[in-house]
Amino acid sequence: MTSIFFADDSTLLSKDLPSAVEQMTIVEEFCAVSGARLNQAKCQTLVLNGHLDPADTDGGGLLNIVPTGQPVKYLGLMFGHQLPADHQLNLVHERFMASFQQWGCRARTLQGRRLLANTVMLSLLWHVTAALPVPPAMVQSWQSMLNRYILGRKIIPTDRYRPLLAASLQFDSKLGLGLPHVASRIRAQRLQILQRAMSLATPNRPLWQPLVLRQFERSMGRLHRASCPFDFLLYHPHYKSKWLKLWELHPLWMDVWRQWSATPMARRIQLPLTPATTMQLPVWLTTYEPTMSNGKCAARIVNSPPTRRWCSHGAYNRLRCLADIVAVHGRWPTRPEFMVMMCQGNPAAPVERGNDGRMQWAPVYRSGMIYTHLTCVYARVQELSQLPPLPSPAAPTARHPFYGLAKDVPTPFELWPRRMVLALAYHAPATETHHPMSSTARATAAALHNYVRRVRQTCRLPPPVHGDVWLRLLFRMLPVNCRFAYLQVERPDVICCAYGCGGVETQHHAFHACPQIHPVWTFHRDAWRCYGVTFSWSTISDLDLFTVNARGHHHQDALKTLWILLIASTLHLIWTEHNKVQYEAATPLPPPAWNELSFLGWKMSVRRWLRLQDPDCPLRSSVLEVLRTLRVQAPYRPLWTKYPYTLLLAPTSETDQRH
Repeated sequence: MTSIFFADDSTLLSKDLPSAVEQMTIVEEFCAVSGARLNQAKCQTLVLNGHLDPADTDGGGLLNIVPTGQPVKYLGLMFGHQLPADHQLNLVHERFMASFQQWGCRARTLQGRRLLANTVMLSLLWHVTAALPVPPAMVQSWQSMLNRYILGRKIIPTDRYRPLLAASLQFDSKLGLGLPHVASRIRAQRLQILQRAMSLATPNRPLWQPLVLRQFERSMGRLHRASCPFDFLLYHPHYKSKWLKLWELHPLWMDVWRQWSATPMARRIQLPLTPATTMQLPVWLTTYEPTMSNGKCAARIVNSPPTRRWCSHGAYNRLRCLADIVAVHGRWPTRPEFMVMMCQGNPAAPVERGNDGRMQWAPVYRSGMIYTHLTCVYARVQELSQLPPLPSPAAPTARHPFYGLAKDVPTPFELWPRRMVLALAYHAPATETHHPMSSTARATAAALHNYVRRVRQTCRLPPPVHGDVWLRLLFRMLPVNCRFAYLQVERPDVICCAYGCGGVETQHHAFHACPQIHPVWTFHRDAWRCYGVTFSWSTISDLDLFTVNARGHHHQDALKTLWILLIASTLHLIWTEHNKVQYEAATPLPPPAWNELSFLGWKMSVRRWLRLQDPDCPLRSSVLEVLRTLRVQAPYRPLWTKYPYTLLLAPTSETDQRH
């Protein structure tokens, strides 16, 4: 390969300086004949060999040699001669942290900030993380900044935030908020590139695939099998391993191997293996539990360099799996037979003079333990073969045992669909914790999942800022004063109500039970009494408890829609006024102002909802009929008379309003 073309950019690859000059001469001849013109001032030549000095390279006037340490951007990545390894990561880290200050103010809700983080902030990372290994500390700093921004609206990296929701619920997309987990996304990138490396040798395979497989072959040394090139996937790349030559691997592929080995084995091998397949698995380096004994592989028993060399050369005698050992004699060998098999052609095998004066194999330190270990593994595999077959399909015999069911078909890992790869890569915190929406009626995960889905649908109905307060209230994420009990040593009254009533400010107190707040719910309850709708705290905190009387049964959907809009707008009003009193020393609103503002906020939400519906929508007609009934109720009649145009859907001139 001598060239790479992308859009209107052309990249020439040369093995040495004369070849580069010759390529540029050919380009000059082409331009002279075709009428095109080469902008030599924009052309740059990068010396890829880090041992050469660009200052000593003479391009003959045709090559613009990039000096040492100066980066060149290509396809969004920085390249350069002897460029620091962390140069690109530091650049993207600075851009990522600065993006929160640039874009952070554009979202006011949890869902809005999550959307902004996924589409704007995180999009700065994925192109770079797909090609460069990222240190875990940097990944953690990115995740911490994301959490502080989405949950706490923090845009400065040094801002502190105390999360009010368990970590497992922060990332859970079904039962929680579904925050993006950066480490899982990066692991998914590593697994997807591993899929490409494991793809079959077809004309469409990546050009770099043979080079990568050669690196893994060298890293495995004498344990590599040409028939099973992916044996390394059953082991983890421990940096202290004396069996592996990890220096042969590029840092990116080292990270790919490390990320793969961090996934649970049960999720890698999803289908039961046949006894024949298990017999073909490697036994010297493995983390597959059926081919281990007492939680150890055969290599873990060896603790001295001479024995390690003896085992390594012995395995090179085509003794890398149980099937290889059995194939020599057609059965499991005895210990003397095993010793002979391991020592044949083994340059590390010690010899000694026997009592009869002849040369013989000398005992090898811990060789008996190795034989006993392999015998136990073989016996265990034989016991597993006697068990009745499982009802699920078994993985077919192939290059590797990593199979899963994709649309009820056994599929090798390299052909897994994207959703299965993402599920394998996901490793966000998943500790068991009490869900804030759980109840006796929702004791199972499925019931809780259905309820959380209904909560999300409900909170999408009102304006986003209104629904956001209700959603955070149901997840118990609002920072009411009782959440600051750890500050009582310095401020004993820190947990008391912001309005000075003396009660402990829980969510129930702040949004319903406080003497300053409760009258507004009484005001709306009296107006909705004709339909049997209540505004109790249990109904607000549990959407399944909403009920109506016989009169409202025919308009139940319309009543619930209006009730949701009223609850959301009133909760938002209560929370904003609470924060003004708590942090801005504002004067609390008088009771008439509470009633009037909550009424106007509700009418605004209703007007917005009506504008979003089709004119012939049956639910819209039912809502209008309910509104005509509510407007004549005693609590609402004065306010409806005072603000008669709050439900006008089209702008009206002043002349029309006077009439």
